[in-house]
Amino acid sequence: MKRFCDFIDRINIGIGKISSFLILILVAIVMYEVVSRYFFNAPTQWSNELSEYLLTGVVMLGGAYCLAEHEHVRVDIIHRNFSDRIQAWIEIFTFLLVLTFVTAIVWKGGEASYDAFIHDRRSMSVMEMPLFPSMVLVPVGAFLLGLQSLAGALRAVLQLTGSQPMAKKDI
Repeated sequence: MKRFCDFIDRINIGIGKISSFLILILVAIVMYEVVSRYFFNAPTQWSNELSEYLLTGVVMLGGAYCLAEHEHVRVDIIHRNFSDRIQAWIEIFTFLLVLTFVTAIVWKGGEASYDAFIHDRRSMSVMEMPLFPSMVLVPVGAFLLGLQSLAGALRAVLQLTGSQPMAKKDI
């Protein structure tokens, strides 16, 4: 089970690192737009929409990476005062709660992206970009977040069974 959790970590960390390069592209596009607009008085019609698409990729693909690296926001004022065993139970409950939400996002996001693909839905901008590529990132990102949540829950189960001590960074 630990190898399965580590495999999920490697997948999400790899995808997160690869998708982090989208930020560089996003910065370049925004800088180009600023220079075009304010120095040459020639705003582009494509930069805003492309920036939104890239931002969708960064956010949706970066969520699981953030969870895998334990960089997510956590309010642990009460949590840290509990024993390791109670903390593990809280982690299991929390991760299972996350799984219920991501299941809904994968389901409805998948339906919406499938509909956008089948009906060739396009943006209502000058570019008329297909909506499917950015919409499919929602269920994919939620699925990856769900996998990472499952890995966290499994690690807490391993801690409860005594199969593996959990590092403080993990909980």
